[in-house]
Amino acid sequence: MWIRQTVICASIIVLAVMLQLTLLSRLGLPGATPDLVVVCVVALALAYGPVTGAVVGFAAGLVLGFSPPAGGIIGIQALIFLVIGFLTGAVIDPRDRTVPVLMGMVGLSTGAAALAYALLLAAFGGNQVLWDSVPALVLTSSLYGLILAPAVVPGVAWLVQKVTPEIAV
Repeated sequence: MWIRQTVICASIIVLAVMLQLTLLSRLGLPGATPDLVVVCVVALALAYGPVTGAVVGFAAGLVLGFSPPAGGIIGIQALIFLVIGFLTGAVIDPRDRTVPVLMGMVGLSTGAAALAYALLLAAFGGNQVLWDSVPALVLTSSLYGLILAPAVVPGVAWLVQKVTPEIAV
């Protein structure tokens, strides 16, 4: 049972990282790159709960941090995604999962990830943060998360329900 859960989570995260780094980053969209990995972490946290969401978020952050082009401090994204995965799974009650709530959670999570990354990078001594562009990056990251959410969240929920029906929340 946990093997199927691990395989489905790992497959979704690896696919999301590959798509984000190879396809979405090269689209040339204004502002931030669409953060498919955060949307997948949120979707898996909604499907499996806070503990699995935290573990998946941490693993996804490490995979993204070590993937080329690796820039910045390794582990910052893992910490951010861990918190996002845990909070998403813990805050959203299964009875309250309406479309506006789910869309709001994805938009909030993607925007918060962009803002937290800038704050933590600056806190750890990174001089790569251009504070004039941070509000636009947070806004576009949230917008792209909202655009990705209607396809990703139901797709992940359907896949989780088919592969691990006994575990899904």
